[in-house]
Amino acid sequence: MKLITSISLSAILLAVQVAAQDYNPIGQPCDSPGAEGCNANPSQNGGNAYIYQCGPADTFVYLAGCACPTCCSATATGAYCT
Repeated sequence: MKLITSISLSAILLAVQVAAQDYNPIGQPCDSPGAEGCNANPSQNGGNAYIYQCGPADTFVYLAGCACPTCCSATATGAYCT
């Protein structure tokens, strides 16, 4: 019984830990070279927003940092710091 409880608790803790992580697109695969987006992740740009772009190797790359966590806007024509 203790084994089942331990396994269940471990699975719950792992699920909570994964859900709490921030999404970081840098290095992730992409399929639209030149496409841009915005993100804010504590591990990038001091926690402030940044612009990422789908690079020539079909992975997202860091393009530019913005001045605050909410200072980025993505549109159909690109992304920019506000």
